[in-house]
Amino acid sequence: EEEIVMAFGCLRAIINRKSALIFNAHTPAIRQQAKRISERIMRKDPFAFRDGEIIFHNPNASTANSNFNSSTSNTQQFEIDMVEHIIREVTTMYSRRLRLYEPIVNSLMDRVTNEAFSPSGLHKLVPVKDSLQHFEMNVKGALGCITDLLSNDEDMLDLLLTEKALAKQNGETLPLESHEHAEILLEEYARRLNSILLEIDYLLQRVQSKQDMVALSLDAYRNRMIRTNLYLTVGGISLAFGTAVAGFFGMNVVNGLEEAEGVFE
Repeated sequence: EEEIVMAFGCLRAIINRKSALIFNAHTPAIRQQAKRISERIMRKDPFAFRDGEIIFHNPNASTANSNFNSSTSNTQQFEIDMVEHIIREVTTMYSRRLRLYEPIVNSLMDRVTNEAFSPSGLHKLVPVKDSLQHFEMNVKGALGCITDLLSNDEDMLDLLLTEKALAKQNGETLPLESHEHAEILLEEYARRLNSILLEIDYLLQRVQSKQDMVALSLDAYRNRMIRTNLYLTVGGISLAFGTAVAGFFGMNVVNGLEEAEGVFE
């Protein structure tokens, strides 16, 4: 009840009311993401780097205890702020990745169209399709995480560490309606992830359609070659029949014409 353990996309974090710890900070990508999160949260001392982890500290934590009994409905709690920015960072990363895929797919479609009768054109589509499918799987996992959270009121209520602590100090129980702002937040990012997923599906459909078209073109080209080969075979058999007749009469076989008067004169 005192901490939020979060694994969303490539980010892993433990969040409480006063600080947040992001794991795998030794990787450059995670460190860059932490810097962007700190810029959005606008901390004066954004984070500390210790033993491979990035640790955020809530600068308002020192004054939070003195003002703990004041209303928190008009302020964004640190834990909700961190959860939002982690989800936003992952969603933005997926959106940037999608923007990179679009020119790649467009360029590939043009090249494959020019090489429609080459088997290499079909092989070029396979790596892009596999990469898009892996990307789709990651986005579906993130969307499923938010969807599962939205379907459970108690889990959304557990995100409100500050409000739960205040209610516990006052001997009260936090009502389920208190998670409304967290629910609106999660619904917005679920909508964004679903939009990204639809665009990925559109790109996959384009790649699949082009793959089917190339396969049909190759089949049609192969059928034309088979038909031409059949015509040549029929022509060859026809010529062979006439040659066989001429060869039969040209052989040294007794056929009665040798003794016919005037044949070989």
